[in-house]
Amino acid sequence: MAIFGMTYAVLSISAELRLHPRAAGWVHLAIAELGIVLLVAGSAVTSSILMRLGAVVQAASPVLFLTNILLAVRAKRQGRVQSPVIPEHLRHLGRREDCRRADRVARRGTDLSGLLLMASAIWACWGIWSDGESSLGATVLFDDGWLVGTVVSVSLHLYPRLISGVSMPAWPFSLFQAIWFPSTLVLSLGAAFHMNMLAEVGRDVLGACLVWVAVVFEAALVRRSRGACGTGDGAVASSSAPRLAWALGYAFAGIAGGWMIVGREIVALPVLHALFLGWMTTLVYGTSYAVMPVLFDVKIRSTTLSIAQMSISAIGAVLMMWGFADLDATLGRALLAAGGGLAWLAFVWYFVRIGWGGIHILRRTSTRAV
Repeated sequence: MAIFGMTYAVLSISAELRLHPRAAGWVHLAIAELGIVLLVAGSAVTSSILMRLGAVVQAASPVLFLTNILLAVRAKRQGRVQSPVIPEHLRHLGRREDCRRADRVARRGTDLSGLLLMASAIWACWGIWSDGESSLGATVLFDDGWLVGTVVSVSLHLYPRLISGVSMPAWPFSLFQAIWFPSTLVLSLGAAFHMNMLAEVGRDVLGACLVWVAVVFEAALVRRSRGACGTGDGAVASSSAPRLAWALGYAFAGIAGGWMIVGREIVALPVLHALFLGWMTTLVYGTSYAVMPVLFDVKIRSTTLSIAQMSISAIGAVLMMWGFADLDATLGRALLAAGGGLAWLAFVWYFVRIGWGGIHILRRTSTRAV
């Protein structure tokens, strides 16, 4: 749901789209959560009926997601809704002339990712309905298709707005999309139908794509110093916390890609933790620290604490990856336990800090209402 919400928010600011009808987003949220509840309940009570109903509802969620976006585009073109009014302090997150080409590539990436999500959901629904479990091919489309494509696209959109103030070149990401999309399809088909050679080719090429995009972002971070994000009164200075998040996150993405190239399976636990806990979670932390003060006027009081929290999370991810790689040994299990503890501590620390900011928002809102 975080990815859904983030995509809605980015499209509202960057493409000036407004959901129509206004309740469409809430309907999508309710359906997505209902599907999860049904799947969990069905698994808990071993009910095939609930599992199948949950799979159908979950499959409807991405279809509704894409439908909402298409309806928003149509409503905007027909003039049925007014474009969202973007406050001055959020203007640097919206459209920029120097980012037009990169933003176009980013939007194409989210479109391709959405198609893979819809295919993954329908495929998984079919597998659960007929065989009682999802297909590995559907999992590949979800993990390496929708999630990877969406995170890279959102990163491309946010980098000049949160990190350096300078747009990224579009061609490295066009190249990434041209190779990532077909390689994900090849890997998915090979994994689903046990065509090992096809799956290995897709895995190696997809790993090379991750290494490529990691090198592009890391090189940009090294080459460009911190700068103002935006212009005029709405400009804000980039922070060390999101820069660190991008540096750590894409280092993990490169590590996951390297492991895939040398033969690690995509479902291997070290690879999965590098992707989800190392790469994506770190970017969520850094983006939250950068965006919350701008969106909600909440001050994150200490950049040093933000850096410490993300560093602990990254150390925990490294220890867990190391532990999973040597799980049969006593040392591996000890590293796994230590890494899991650090990752959990980092999440609780983040949750408390963000939750404290949310309490201040509620207090300020109630004070204004009075």
